[in-house]
Amino acid sequence: MNHQDARLIDAEQIEELDRLLEPLGESVMEVGVLDGYLTASLLAPEMPTDEDLLPFIFDEEGDPEKVPDNPRILELIDMRKREIAAALNAGGGLDPIILPFVDDEGNEILDAEGIDAIEPWATGFFMGAGVWADPILEGEDDNAFKHLARIARYAPLEADSPDDEALIERIEEAAGKKPETLADALYDVVESVFELKQYLRPNKPVRRESPRIGRNDPCPCGSGKKYKQCCGKN
Repeated sequence: MNHQDARLIDAEQIEELDRLLEPLGESVMEVGVLDGYLTASLLAPEMPTDEDLLPFIFDEEGDPEKVPDNPRILELIDMRKREIAAALNAGGGLDPIILPFVDDEGNEILDAEGIDAIEPWATGFFMGAGVWADPILEGEDDNAFKHLARIARYAPLEADSPDDEALIERIEEAAGKKPETLADALYDVVESVFELKQYLRPNKPVRRESPRIGRNDPCPCGSGKKYKQCCGKN
């Protein structure tokens, strides 16, 4: 891993990204939606490329011509994408970008009312989950459905048909009771992300590609000596 790969985005850079995205128009994701979108996209069994991801950040239809010629915006998005990918690969350390609600005095609201602050992130998550969510929503795996439901309940759910109404009812039943504080809700969301990651991209044990060489076996280099007397000395 080089130095560029190890870079993490800090709070000041997140604020910078938010400022840079805001004037680009209503169809451009704001930073909370973007963060959920990147997280879900990086859960996909087939890792998406920048060509897959970037156009939908700047245009609802995914027009690649709408991606701005602004290296700083693309750099900040890439930094956050790498940070999320590293957390997913490590199995911990994911910290969703949530812009909390504040009261009239500027204090963060952390109770049930403040939980609504997760909505932009959850909305973005389901934008990114489109490529892999259908089999889960169709009931392929009960545990995966439960964890997807626990994220879905923070997004605005609208029913346009009886089937949609039935799905929303299933989601609400599977998700269970909402947490009472924003902190607990964030824990709920992060736990579900890692459960879905294990379902979509399970950790596989490392397998030896060739049989183990015994110390008294012939050395594979072809010298005719025992392994312990040849390459095995090192």
